[in-house]
Amino acid sequence: MRLIPSSLAARTVLLVVAVIAVAEMATFALFFQNRKATHFEQILRFTIGQVHLLQNVLPGLDEEARNGLETVEIGEPGFQLRPDNQFVPAHEPEFGFARRLSDELRLRLGETIELRHTGQGRRDGLWIGFMAGGERWWLILPPPRFAPQGLPRDLWWWLVSALALLLLIAGFFVRGIVRPLARLGDAVAATGAGSASTVIPEGPSEVRLLAERHNTMVGQLAKADADRREMLAGLTHDLRAPLARLRVRLALLDNDSERNGLTRDADDMERIVGQCLDFLRSEDGSQYPAVPMLVADAISDMVSRQRELGRPVIMTVGEAAGQAQVAIAPDGLRRILDNLIDNALQHGEPPVEIALDVDDGERLVLRVRDHGPGIPAERRAHALEAFAQIAPERRTGGNCGLGLAIVRRIVSGCDGQVILADASGGGLEVIVALPIVSGTDRNLV
Repeated sequence: MRLIPSSLAARTVLLVVAVIAVAEMATFALFFQNRKATHFEQILRFTIGQVHLLQNVLPGLDEEARNGLETVEIGEPGFQLRPDNQFVPAHEPEFGFARRLSDELRLRLGETIELRHTGQGRRDGLWIGFMAGGERWWLILPPPRFAPQGLPRDLWWWLVSALALLLLIAGFFVRGIVRPLARLGDAVAATGAGSASTVIPEGPSEVRLLAERHNTMVGQLAKADADRREMLAGLTHDLRAPLARLRVRLALLDNDSERNGLTRDADDMERIVGQCLDFLRSEDGSQYPAVPMLVADAISDMVSRQRELGRPVIMTVGEAAGQAQVAIAPDGLRRILDNLIDNALQHGEPPVEIALDVDDGERLVLRVRDHGPGIPAERRAHALEAFAQIAPERRTGGNCGLGLAIVRRIVSGCDGQVILADASGGGLEVIVALPIVSGTDRNLV
């Protein structure tokens, strides 16, 4: 069990409570110690005064007056006077107040002072014995005078109310510190996840300064990213012109074997350029405006086009999937399917099997599988990253490791998910899950 909470708000409130509690305890300790010392000094002085007074008065009293003293209170309410007789307790008190009072009385009076107690706790009175006119008398100190009176109940309620008010004020100020930090943390997390997000500077000056610096960093990252995309886009576009001239020169070559080899190299270069352009376009969501569409019909048309090119692609559509609509750009869907089929044919074994189905009525699931060696489970997460190369042989053949990264980026823009799994019977199965657009959502798009 953790004694210290993990959140900043809880720790700050705990710190405020601890500081207030320690301050209150120290204050009350000093207050009660001083009050206890003052009370003891008052009782001591009163007792000494009464002893001196009685030592002067008692020797001159007659028998009737002496007997009358036993029925009245002496000096203050609760103090009584008794002569020495068989009813005097024989037990000597041992609690702190009695020992301290005995020591101080003997020191200040300069004579032997005896203290007696019933020995049944502190509820009975404390008998203080002194000599007056050659006789021993006993001044009885009532139990309530052993210690000062406690604080009134109303004062305790006021203290509790003040503590609650302090906690409310502390909570208000802590909230003003923690809420801006939480929003800044969300913005930092969003920026780290790839969607740069600014935050409104608020809260204490240090938190505002941190938010302003975060916003500055986001702006700088956006500018650097825009410069990078512009540079790469320009570079890939510039490569298309030399590639076109290279193809013209290849067509004029007489050696068929040499021409075929160079043509394959040119195709690989063009495929790499195309993947780079697709990856750069996928970074900008505006390139793929989402519209609700029947995915089954669109994929069926794309599969027919693949078959016309002589590619071994098989497609099956579930009954519910045939009528399911998904909010996705047609060009984005085409790029998803083209990249998955290209990867399956280039790195796997034909035929490529495509299946559409509905999962729990909420998601449309597109499955694309091949019959190749697949990808080891420990390397699948890496395979979805940009420029990932799973095996050395994949560095050839016009592959630059962007196919699955393009698919994941487009699918993530549609609030979908991409999963790599082992296909039953061998091969790799790429699962693309996209949220189905409901009737209400269709009206909003």
